[in-house]
Amino acid sequence: MNKETLYEQIQSFNSQLTNPSDRSSKTYEKAYLYVDNANAKDKAEFINHLIEKKYIQNDYATVLDLTFGSGNLSSHIIFDNDIHYENFILNDINVVHTNQNIVDYIDDSAIDTQDMLESELFQNFNADLVIVNPQIGGNYIDGDILQQKEEKEKEQDLLGRLGETLNHFLDNGATVLYYGKEEQLRSILPQKHFIKYKSKLIDIFMLQNSLEESLCFEKSAQSFVPCRDHKDKEELIESFDDIEIAVDTYDEDEEKENKEESDPVKTQNDKVKFTTKTIEYDFPYKNLLLKGVPGTGKSQTIENIIENELNLKNSPKNVCRINIHSASSNADLMQGIGISSDNGNIEYREKQGLIYNHIKEALFAPNQPFVLVLEEIQENSLNELIGDLIYLIESTKRVTVNVDDFENNREYDYQEFISKVLEDKNNKHSIEIPYLVETSTEYRKMVFPSNLYLFCTSNYRDDKKVIEDNLLRRFDVVEMYPKTQEELGEDIFKSKDISGFLVSLNNEILKKFETEIHPDRYLIGHANWLNITKEDDEQNKQLFYTALLKVIVEFKEIREIDFDTYAKDILKKSLTDEQLSPRLKNYIKECDFTYKSYKEMVEKLQNKIYTFLQ
Repeated sequence: MNKETLYEQIQSFNSQLTNPSDRSSKTYEKAYLYVDNANAKDKAEFINHLIEKKYIQNDYATVLDLTFGSGNLSSHIIFDNDIHYENFILNDINVVHTNQNIVDYIDDSAIDTQDMLESELFQNFNADLVIVNPQIGGNYIDGDILQQKEEKEKEQDLLGRLGETLNHFLDNGATVLYYGKEEQLRSILPQKHFIKYKSKLIDIFMLQNSLEESLCFEKSAQSFVPCRDHKDKEELIESFDDIEIAVDTYDEDEEKENKEESDPVKTQNDKVKFTTKTIEYDFPYKNLLLKGVPGTGKSQTIENIIENELNLKNSPKNVCRINIHSASSNADLMQGIGISSDNGNIEYREKQGLIYNHIKEALFAPNQPFVLVLEEIQENSLNELIGDLIYLIESTKRVTVNVDDFENNREYDYQEFISKVLEDKNNKHSIEIPYLVETSTEYRKMVFPSNLYLFCTSNYRDDKKVIEDNLLRRFDVVEMYPKTQEELGEDIFKSKDISGFLVSLNNEILKKFETEIHPDRYLIGHANWLNITKEDDEQNKQLFYTALLKVIVEFKEIREIDFDTYAKDILKKSLTDEQLSPRLKNYIKECDFTYKSYKEMVEKLQNKIYTFLQ
């Protein structure tokens, strides 16, 4: 299937309507049937965020779009994110106004015409991922809900019937992606928790029965962050006539209003709700640094700790994961100054960073574990990024919040809360931080809670130093090395001969760099080799060539290892090892390496992998 061809077909179908932003258009009232490209891509980007954060998976047996319309929303969600599926069902009772030819462009797809309000039609139908955009739902004429009468809708209980259908899928373990407004969703599924993307226009929600609380995200600087002023809405609606028809076009006034609402400079809020909700956990290592070459399972180890040791699999709000890069700053993570402009007037406000906000959340839920994960810390100086916290992260200098001193579900001012915490004689340590904009000479107190874990990952830096000395002593440091099939198991490392080859390759590396202080920084991680299975087929051959090419690129571009001095002997000995399996010997023989240069080896591998180069 060609994605671009599919999107062109959908765009051609959508263009049959006149411009939906033109309110004088005769077809304006039907524009709500379809989702435009910008909105579909925006929602797909958020689903990618959910996949990366492991809120949802990217592999399903059956995907069902209950009301597919043009198919634009579901297509971008599935194909922009390379979500795997066995069957893709596009369902909509409205045959006249749906993109009936879309199945000619999507592999393993079919069209169905079941009424989403008739839950009994789906009792023997199980889907793993359900996408629904119920803006034309119900007992309607040509999908036009405006022709329905309120009394008739009440009589038929359209909202309740849609809820029955969605509950059928949720109760059978499905993930539901709901495109619409929050009050609409709460009217259909009033008791369900969800993860919400607070978009500029129409929101999208992810629902699973396993969710224990509702979360909200919004976009900030091309990333998704927790909503700053998300409050649950209890307003319910009784009929589809009460649902505002949502046209997927940008409105300047609405965009300005939403931008102001989500502006972190303008929405600073120092009141936080205290909760005594408890999650049982027992893990003694508060500050943990996992270091090693790429592909040795550092991030996966942290994920295992979060899920299995801290019991946070169903509490993603308790985990803040930050990828450190060269442009990261203290202002992004701790505190900084934001600038806003309104009608030409420039206003400076203090903004709080991701770490600062996560500390708040951990303090106000002391019976739960919270985790701060800093990935790839070798890219920057932690002293500069979290300098204010260096003193506080030691286990002996953290504070413990006594839940008996505070009232459950009550909002407290942050600084007043800190002052009360520090009244406890066991909480002796804090730091003072200045107000960055206000002229006040007072300082605020900052503490680090005992229930907040700090986990870091690091590759090796060229200067061989991973972390500053004053921070290193505050961490439990765990060295991560490449693992074999015997260590990981056949379910993870799927091929014994590939495991043996990687052992041979890394042994040659250690021999060649045995005079180095840190020879293990040249090792090759196991991650790129895990998906090669034991079958001798074309797919596994390509996977082997791809993994080997990455080794050579690692030597050449990242480690800058001289070919004649080091790389030639390492590669030649490991690739001509008599202990290699017959299939690996054949794979290597087909390349016909002469080991003259990086260029020769790279070119031969690329020609084996990328047919477009031939």
